[in-house]
Amino acid sequence: HEARKAAKRTRYAAEAATPALGRPAKKFTRRVKALQSLLGDHQDSVVARDTLRLLAAQAHAAGESAFTWGLLYGREEAAAALGERRLPEVWARASRAEHLRRLRAAGS
Repeated sequence: HEARKAAKRTRYAAEAATPALGRPAKKFTRRVKALQSLLGDHQDSVVARDTLRLLAAQAHAAGESAFTWGLLYGREEAAAALGERRLPEVWARASRAEHLRRLRAAGS
């Protein structure tokens, strides 16, 4: 959650710099936004899985089937795993040294 908030602050800073720095800042903004979205989706999945686990336990305690809650939990778990596999690539795109050099050069 903290990483997503940091990415959001970085994105806002890049957006604010776009009028002065132009295309390099605009491209950087897109890359950081993708990172922020991925981290946000992951956080949403963490919260959803906690809720689904609670709902399944409540259903079980009430003598009801918890199967559907388990299916939904599994879908969330799979989506989170996919996001975790994508994270290194999305992070690398957002933090490439060449992009940061272009930003510095545009600001000079």
